[in-house]
Amino acid sequence: MKKKMLSVILSVVMVAGTFSSFTREVRAEDTVELQFLHTAWVPEQLEVLEKAISDFEAENPDIKIVETRSSWTDAPSQIMTSIVSGNAPDLIMCNTSMLAEYRGIGALADLSEYVSEETLDSFLPSAKAMITTEDGKIDGLPQEGCNWALFYRKDLFEEAGLDPEKPPKTWDEFLECAQALTKDTDGDGVIDQYGYAWPVQAENASDYWVNFMQMCGAEISAYENGEWISKLSDEAAVKGTQLMTDLVQKYKVSPASIVDYDWEAVTNAFVSGEVAMMQNGAWVTGSVEEKGPELEGKWGTAVLFDGPEQTAYRGYPNTFNILEASEHKEETWRFLDYFYNTPSDVEGLTIAGAFCNAAGGMLYTDDFVEYAGANYNDKLQPFLEEVNDCLIPPLDPQWQSLTSMYANSTVQQMIMGSVSVEEGMNTLDTKLKELHGE
Repeated sequence: MKKKMLSVILSVVMVAGTFSSFTREVRAEDTVELQFLHTAWVPEQLEVLEKAISDFEAENPDIKIVETRSSWTDAPSQIMTSIVSGNAPDLIMCNTSMLAEYRGIGALADLSEYVSEETLDSFLPSAKAMITTEDGKIDGLPQEGCNWALFYRKDLFEEAGLDPEKPPKTWDEFLECAQALTKDTDGDGVIDQYGYAWPVQAENASDYWVNFMQMCGAEISAYENGEWISKLSDEAAVKGTQLMTDLVQKYKVSPASIVDYDWEAVTNAFVSGEVAMMQNGAWVTGSVEEKGPELEGKWGTAVLFDGPEQTAYRGYPNTFNILEASEHKEETWRFLDYFYNTPSDVEGLTIAGAFCNAAGGMLYTDDFVEYAGANYNDKLQPFLEEVNDCLIPPLDPQWQSLTSMYANSTVQQMIMGSVSVEEGMNTLDTKLKELHGE
């Protein structure tokens, strides 16, 4: 009897094991794995992301999200290699140069059918511009981004006889302030305090150069009749470039050494009093407070002054994009829809908003700006005031090639005066046309 019972038990166990194995196999077959390559690295931001993925998977047991963490340095080559090898992820994060490059080769999926008009209308102008292709399709969603604005030393304004509560609003006012703030403080014939500085090291050179050209209304590079056309020979582009170099060469309100400045070097010069005004990103407010606690109450931020021809604030988001090669576009969109439309643990923010906020960035939506307006400190409010007039950099697929191979160094040479604006712009216009095949 005992042998018979043992035999029955073993049979039940074997059947149960077989059934369990079969069940697991079915579940595995029914589960879609989404490959997500991202560059998030701030611990608080990763915490928001991990919770979102876990909660989404709990609500959607048929989907599993597999993360690959990368960096902004490594991600472009990783993604391009995966696309070429046929092993591309489903979802990626892009900066502006990546977006332009992948869009240019048709690597990004058209999301127009997924993104509702209501969602699209919630995005700020620069965010809409980033995710809209040349032919009007939507190929991404805006995520963490940043604005740049004016930082100024109130104490140095007072010393120069300027009103510390009235930072410059126009180009002429800016130039007047910059000249008043540029001084030989010890009388040795050498300027010790400059009026204005901005980062010009490496890729910063072209990023800020674009902003100067936009201040003069330059188009820079235009998409016409299905092709990208260089506009660097246009009067507005040349005027904007001359505007930039004149600050060093003609008016001498900016030091030639800015060609060696990254954002932190400019910040250090601002804190030490070597420069009285600078243009920098919103995250730098925290750096100034950390580096110069003795400056409390002696510095402020303001919207960037207008250019001679137009208001041209610098500010735009990075993006989430689904790759065209993905076999799971519908499932990937379900995650993005969840990410952007589910309330987070932060009152007033969706998960996407909390994700951006955790990294010190902003989500380019009306709801986020409303939240930030109520919760950000006074130093960050001017950055929010700029949001409806921000301009994005050229999304020409060849722009990154131009800047990395030619423009960064040429911009530095023009600023230092070793190459004239006319010569430099002719060179860059020719190179961009060659890259286009014009």
